[in-house]
Amino acid sequence: MIHRGYKGISRLSKIPYRQFSRTALISKDQSDVPPHQDGLYFGKFTKAEYDEAKKIIEQQISRLESQIKGDHNIRENLGKIPQFPEPSSSSSPASKKIDNLTDFFEQTIKLTGPLPLSAYMRQCLTHPEFGYYTTRDPLHLRTGDFITSPEISSVFGEMLGIWYFSVWQSQGSPERIRFVEFGPGRGTLIFDVLKTFNKLAEKFTNVKPKIEINLIEASHVLRKEQWKLLCDEEGAPLETTEEGYNKSVTKWGNEIYWLDTEKDIKQGNSEIANFVIAHEFFDALPIKSFIREEEGWRELMVEHTASVNNTQPKLESKETPKSENDESLDTKFHLTISPKETPSSMIPQISKRYRDLPVGTRIEICPDAELYIMKMVQLLNTSNKGAVLVIDYGTANEIPSNSLRGIYQHRFVSPFWSPGEVDLSIDVDFQNLKNLTENMAECYGPISQGDWLHNIGIGHRIDQLIKKNSHHEETQDKIYDSYLRLTHPEQMGNIYKFMALLPKHASSSSTPPPGF
Repeated sequence: MIHRGYKGISRLSKIPYRQFSRTALISKDQSDVPPHQDGLYFGKFTKAEYDEAKKIIEQQISRLESQIKGDHNIRENLGKIPQFPEPSSSSSPASKKIDNLTDFFEQTIKLTGPLPLSAYMRQCLTHPEFGYYTTRDPLHLRTGDFITSPEISSVFGEMLGIWYFSVWQSQGSPERIRFVEFGPGRGTLIFDVLKTFNKLAEKFTNVKPKIEINLIEASHVLRKEQWKLLCDEEGAPLETTEEGYNKSVTKWGNEIYWLDTEKDIKQGNSEIANFVIAHEFFDALPIKSFIREEEGWRELMVEHTASVNNTQPKLESKETPKSENDESLDTKFHLTISPKETPSSMIPQISKRYRDLPVGTRIEICPDAELYIMKMVQLLNTSNKGAVLVIDYGTANEIPSNSLRGIYQHRFVSPFWSPGEVDLSIDVDFQNLKNLTENMAECYGPISQGDWLHNIGIGHRIDQLIKKNSHHEETQDKIYDSYLRLTHPEQMGNIYKFMALLPKHASSSSTPPPGF
């Protein structure tokens, strides 16, 4: 729901936010005084565009400074300001215990005012004590909330292994390889990729590449599951390095490391070809949501329903449950429109892509996605070899507008129901990822999952498996059902998309890689 239930600019809570260092994102040429390249500021903006953006930012900084300074001495409020956590009663100094994210958000919003949607999502998914991904295995067969393509059929991972092997051969079969997976789930996909890649390398080449695996995984629950699947539990213990990372050796003799963030990936070795996998990773990143009003762009914030008059009609979306008796509609939080600009309002205001959209337009922007895709390109260009494969559901040629959804026990629910117990998901903005990377890498796709899998040869592989199990009709049915689920347009075949990035000018050939 969207409400206009609060007045004035509220202070934003200090929510942890993932950042990259400037050196990781800006080259030496871009650190000089503009213009930097071809007469364009930062290689992208004309002088008029640069001056306009500069003016907007300076005005906003001035307004924020004025609001921060205020018109009275802040010390007058000593002893009067709210406490966090708030006391359990006026007569008791003990604080209310925070047992879940609902308690956490309720008290935070009472103290600081409505939260940015991105801050709400980040805490729901990654809070160290109550976050969805940090406290459970979301892919567990009995208790999980969703199933991903690798869990449906190992053929999915086989197709990716064939693709990476083909790209590796086309780049001269470099001797050192590093597979980097962002958000590896239970490890099923990287298991199938490595099994296929190692098998093909042993059978069809004389080169035995030295393979290292980096899994970007913050959840220690999932790290344990990945280690059990990928490594020999008796012969390859899960060790901890001096830097605090986990490491082991896979069943194929490959070194494997578990890292907390992308910043922990060792860089600088131009001899290593990085093969990056991002399967259903971008859809779980926090977004900011905005709506265009007569006065300009206004950010959508998360408000505590019980603290304001709840009179605004519900903003419907295609994912909203329709049953009036659905308990997931009875939420303690909702969206509200900020009455004034927030610091994030400058994002759509200075962007060519959004600035001319009509009043009433609602958009979703994922700043984290931009940082991650740039990191992937950086890994790609370290050695001018390797590949990035992004697989997710989202939009190919349009701006996501109202895609945030909750997923609980294999059904859609409100994203504001039972925070921390519900998975949150958004549509990936593939067009934005493409716009960001097309000048730094060769970009292919997005193409639908069904088309990509058929192009790479899934039909032939499924036919092989069905013939191999000619005397087991039940097994044949399972194989074929899995194939349909992965490729049929009305199931996962159309909504899921593949996009690949390869080093720019790595070869003279303009032939697209397999599948595209």
